[in-house]
Amino acid sequence: MKFAIKTLFASALATSLIASAHAAPWAQTLEVTWYKDGKVIDSGRHIIADASGVSTYLHRSGQEVGYATCTVTPQQTKLTASSVFVGRSLLIKPVAIDLDNVRLSVSAIDTVLDGKHKAGTASCTSEVVDVHGYSANDLAVQFTGAQTVEVPMNDPHYRLVLSLHPETM
Repeated sequence: MKFAIKTLFASALATSLIASAHAAPWAQTLEVTWYKDGKVIDSGRHIIADASGVSTYLHRSGQEVGYATCTVTPQQTKLTASSVFVGRSLLIKPVAIDLDNVRLSVSAIDTVLDGKHKAGTASCTSEVVDVHGYSANDLAVQFTGAQTVEVPMNDPHYRLVLSLHPETM
């Protein structure tokens, strides 16, 4: 009888420890290092997922440049205001996250404003924002567990290195 009680107690203790380990809070921490011509232009550490949900990494420095677009229809001439971001921006969005697999979407911009010019006719003139530089949208990145991945940036001047660290808190 004593042996059965000890066995039941040991089983209950093991079950309790396993349940508390599974219920422990967790987080997916992302380390970001973005290089241009071998120099770091952005770096950071960000919790992209934890027990409270997922979070996007966004680092921006630059400006919104406004411009106007003119369109003519048989009924009216319409002027529409818009803007375009010029500067440096790195956006990393979680797409799917579980404990072992993480999929992210990366968008990166590193542009410079060259100015604006007018286009169209005298009765319907639009503005065009002239920029040059690097821009990539929705680059897919996948992690399996803790690992470091170099994101293919399609420009030899840029390198983006992401490291994922699943952690229990």
